[in-house]
Parts: sequence; structure tokens; C-alpha cells
Amino acid sequence: MKNLIIILAFLSLTVKAQKATQKTGDGFPFGNIMPGPNNVSGFLTSENSFNAYLNSIKQYVVYKDAKGNGRFKKITSTSFPSSFAEFEQRAGESQAVELKGFLKVKSDQEAYDLLKAGDPKKISFAFFSKDFLRAIGAIWEDKEISDNSPSTVYRLTKVDNNGKEDVVFEQKLADVKQMAMPQYQLQNLISSDSLVQLTWSSKLTASPVYQAKIYKKASNEQKYQLASSVLVFDVNDSSRVSFSERVTPGKLFNYYVVPEDFAGNEGLPSDTAFTISKSFSQLKGIEDFKIADSLKGAWLSWKGLPNEGVYTGIQILKSRKSTDGFIEVATVSSTDSSYYDKEILPNVVYFYQLRPLTIGAKGFGLLPSASANIAVKNQNEVPFAPQGLKVWQDSTAQVQLHWDINPEIDQFAYYVLRGTSKEDMRIISPALRTNIYTDSLSNLDGQTTYFYGLKLMNISQKMSDLSTTVMFKPLKVEFVPYPSGISARYADGIVKLLWEDMIAKHDEVIGYKVYRKGKADKEFKLLNSALVNTVIFEDATAEIGETYEYGVTALNGSASQSVLSPVATVTIPISSVLAPPADLYLVNKVEGVYLSWPNQADSKNLNLIYRKASAEKDFRMIAEIPTDNYVDASAQKGTLYSYRIVAKSKLGNSNPGVEKSIRRN
Repeated sequence: MKNLIIILAFLSLTVKAQKATQKTGDGFPFGNIMPGPNNVSGFLTSENSFNAYLNSIKQYVVYKDAKGNGRFKKITSTSFPSSFAEFEQRAGESQAVELKGFLKVKSDQEAYDLLKAGDPKKISFAFFSKDFLRAIGAIWEDKEISDNSPSTVYRLTKVDNNGKEDVVFEQKLADVKQMAMPQYQLQNLISSDSLVQLTWSSKLTASPVYQAKIYKKASNEQKYQLASSVLVFDVNDSSRVSFSERVTPGKLFNYYVVPEDFAGNEGLPSDTAFTISKSFSQLKGIEDFKIADSLKGAWLSWKGLPNEGVYTGIQILKSRKSTDGFIEVATVSSTDSSYYDKEILPNVVYFYQLRPLTIGAKGFGLLPSASANIAVKNQNEVPFAPQGLKVWQDSTAQVQLHWDINPEIDQFAYYVLRGTSKEDMRIISPALRTNIYTDSLSNLDGQTTYFYGLKLMNISQKMSDLSTTVMFKPLKVEFVPYPSGISARYADGIVKLLWEDMIAKHDEVIGYKVYRKGKADKEFKLLNSALVNTVIFEDATAEIGETYEYGVTALNGSASQSVLSPVATVTIPISSVLAPPADLYLVNKVEGVYLSWPNQADSKNLNLIYRKASAEKDFRMIAEIPTDNYVDASAQKGTLYSYRIVAKSKLGNSNPGVEKSIRRN
């Protein structure tokens, strides 16, 4: 055994940064660095021992270079417990008691001696516990990973008893490879009246799977809940997940598993298994089935079925014959105990059958149906007023009407009514046998609001009441005057726009929309979600260094929009936010010309140093530095030089700063 990791091959995991690209269902091998969804951790080992603190190692220190620029910062340190009491304090009393029982020792000192020796054969079981690993200082964790990136570098050092610190390794997150986790499939399912046993399996491959999360949902629940987390084990050439629990008899449960690596990264979910602890012989059929005449329909009622997951619904069948010709009317919830059937004709005998539906479990068939019949008498009632009327204008500039179909069977026709008020509505359609109608826009005025309504006539020539009316104002294209001019200027960090006041000149104009287009944009983009009712607009989203075109449209009360106004162009200079140093100081020193300047407000900016000899025509850059001083060691004695500084940021470069000259002594 060259290294403990070989023993724990099934735990293998390499790592990737939180923000590095990770394929769905992949994990990371067990090793020096292990990132998860909430932290990055690492595992410490020693040759042939679980104790990584042998050979006089006092502690391990973890440093992180979050930006990958060489600036490491200490984030945590680990150490081995100094006594069994400290181990118990770290791991908890139950972990300590369990360890002593497994080691078959009674005293704390005996347990600590074996723990300190780190014999894998005696303590390997404990590596299934993250609490144990934390307690012996075998893993470290970095929970502050919001700034991590593929460039982030971790450094591990070891410190001996004399305080000497040596680097163990450095590793960049981008260099860590990922490994696919298998997708598990249901292999075996056993259920009884109160016990469920399930096994999922996959082909045994080199993968970082450590444990599996079992998710469970009862038939009356909306969401899956975490039922348990179990360790994955290998049998021959397969990797398996086993789970068992006691359940409430008669309930339907769904289960699936999600593999997880040691760091908490999840793989793809398995297929879903469902179980039911109920035999077919124990299921009940429909009882106390009755039918009553109610409001020109048949009211069906029955004794409710038991609230058990085995029932999936109740099928309602109907026929005009008692022996055959049954068709499905509806399928209702298994918890329902009544149904109202309006699809009947007066004075006609109807025969009904009700049959409980069950899940498609092995050994389950069709349950017997319950039967009853009724003939509903004609009560000479008028139809219900139509419901659900919707009115809109389509792309062909026509007015479309749609409504819900009434439940009455003895319908004759629908009629569409229209008017300028609810009190003045007239029928405008022929007799309609459908629930749609098109009204021509040519008959309507774009400035008028209309009311639409419906009535239904049955075969007895009884007319319903008027439906709920819907107000509608047609959209007809109309000319809207546009602002003839617009001005734009950049000041105080925003672009300020001003245009001609069309609201004051035209009564129909109610507001404006402001549009902007950058150099990279193909089309203008709307800047304001709500209408602007003044002639002033300020754009605070314009970016430094960009050039924009602005335009304005006017809108009237019918939501008609004018063409775009003439555009105004504005460029936002970088110099408005980025300036060179205010001054420059030059001094001859032994090592060269010493340059210094006032410190900039933004410490993240760089300084570009330009130099020109008296015999040269142009300045050339000789250095790019983040500090506020520089020694030009390349300056030749007796030569007159001119210097100037340019500030540099992620936005670009500033204008050149003050120019000063000096002769090198």
C-alpha cells in the first residue's frame, strides 16, 4: 500500500473550482483538493497511515490565490488532536464512543494511541465519516468561494514543531479534471404491507461516487423529500445502492436516487420506482351509488373510496342501453364522491357505470363497476348565459371573438351583440353553431370604445340572458406627429436628452418613447418601459468609451406610435472618468532618473511611463507599473530626456499627463 488513497479508490475525486465549467452528472476524484457546491476542501494523507501529522508535523496551513495573480492569503489551518478528549470535543461524543467500541478499547489513552498510529486496517471504517476526518485534521475546508475562478490557486504547507514551514503542493483549479458519475437503474423492489426494500445498480466503473441520496414522495404530496443518504457499495462488477424502510400500509410511494461524490457534487438521478403496500383482493369497489334529477342534469353521488395511493381515479361511463354502448363521460379524482352530468337530453333514460381505477401494479386488474339509471325531466328553463367571452384584434386587423361552449345539449345557436353602450346593443351575427366569430374592423371607429356580448338560444326557442360584456377599442393606424429635433450631451456621468414638446402642440399626443443604438447594435432599443410625458430624459446606463445614437417617438391615446425622430449622436469620452497623474517629479540619482507622481485615487489603475530623448521625435513607452514611482536605469548620462505618464484601466488609457524634462548627470 503506497498511499491511503489506493485503499479508498471508490472515493476518488480530483476537483474543479466552483466557477469552473462542470458537466452535468460529473464529480471529482478524491485527492489534494476537493471542490463541492458550497466549499472547496482537501484531503491530507501520510505514507501507510491515516495520521498525516507524523514525522514531527505540527500543522498544515492552506493558502489561496483567488485571482491567480500570485497574491496568496491564508484561509485555514489543521492539526491533529492533542488528546482523545480534544478528539471527542471535535467529533462529538457519539463518534468517540463508536470509535472506542470499534477499536475494542476501554480507556481514552488506548484509543488515542491507536488513533495517533493511524493504522488503516484498524481505523479504515471511520473514513466513511466526514466528522471523523475533520476531528483528526485529515481534511480542510474553504467555504468562502464566491470569488473563485479557474485561475484560483491553492497552496498547502506543513509546519514542523520548530516552526519551519515547507510547501507540500500548489494547484490551480483549472488543472483539475472531472470524472463522470454513473446513472443508477432500479434492479430490485420488494414491498409488503409495511416494508419497502429497493436496490439500484450501475456498471462498476472508476467513478467518484461516495454515497447516494434517496428521495421519496407519497402520492398525496407535491414535492420529493430527502428520505436518507446511504453509502454506495460494490458487488462483483456492479455498483449498488440499497434502501429499506417501514411505510404506512395502503400508501403509494415514489423513490429515486441521486449519486453524490465526497465533496457534495450530485450526479444524474436514477429512474423512479413506485411501491404500494396493498393486495388487489383488499381493494374496495364503489358503494352506495345514487343518481338524482338536478337542474336539467344528473347528479351522481357515491360513498368515497379510501384515501389510499392505490386508487388513481374513478371512471364514469354512460349509455342509453343497459347492456352495451357505454362510453366514457369523465374520469374524476379517486377522492371525489359526486359528479354533475349536464350532457343529457330531457325525458331520455340514461344508464351509468362507475369503476375505480388503480395503479398498474403486478397482479392488479379491473375492479367491478357500480350501476344506476335516471331520466331527467324537462323543466322548461332558459339556457345559461354564455361564459368566457374574449375579444382581441389579430394581425389581419380583424376583431376576433371566442367564448366557452355552453354545457346544454339542446343548443340551437349563439348570437353576437355589439353596441356603444350596454343599453344599446344589437345582434350583428347570423345564427352561430361554433364558439368563434370575426367582426370586420372596417365597420368600427378607432376612437370609439365598443361593448360585445353573447346570447344563446335552445331548440325550444328560449333565449338566454346577455353574457358579461367585454369592452374593446379598435387599433387603427393613424398618423402621429414626431419630434422634429433632439439634442444629447454627456454631463455628470449621464447622457441628457432634450426634444421638441409635441404634447403641448398636439392634443392627441400623450407621451414619448426613447430609443438608443450603440455602434455594435443593429437596431434601436427601447430605454423606458413607462411612457415619458416630459421633454427631458436622462440615460444613466451609457457606458464610458461608447458612441450612441438616440431617437424619440410620440404616442397618442390609441397607442399609435410615430416614426422615429431625427437622431442625436453622443460619444462618452474615457477622459471623463480617467485622468493621468496631476504632476510629475524628476530627480537624478546614482541608479538612474527617479520619477515620482501623486498617488492616484484608484489603486487598481496602472501607470504607463513614456520617454523621449532630445534627439527623438516621438515618445515611447518604457514601463507599465502599478506604483507611483519608477527608476529609469537605462537613461544615458549627458542626454536630455522628456517624460510623461498615462493612466491605464480596464476602460482604456487616459490622455498623456504633464510633460517634464531632465538631463541625466
